[in-house]
Amino acid sequence: MTRQGTIYPALSQGTLTPAYGRDYSNKADIVKDFRAGKDFRIHWPTGSTYCSISDGVIGEMVKLRFDKGRKAIFYAITAQDFVK
Repeated sequence: MTRQGTIYPALSQGTLTPAYGRDYSNKADIVKDFRAGKDFRIHWPTGSTYCSISDGVIGEMVKLRFDKGRKAIFYAITAQDFVK
């Protein structure tokens, strides 16, 4: 996968948190914004960068962390996520 010319691991290999100071108190809101293409920050042991659902692939399972980092869910990207 590439983003702005940089090769980085799949979304499933990191933990995603809301970008730009956003936070969510419930699962429905974070899933809604992830599916809407909002930016998230992906964290790996080697660093972090910005990403969105458009950087994922169908069938990929991503970990979304929310509620000030206290809660996490796994979300499977589907073909419907790319239909606008």
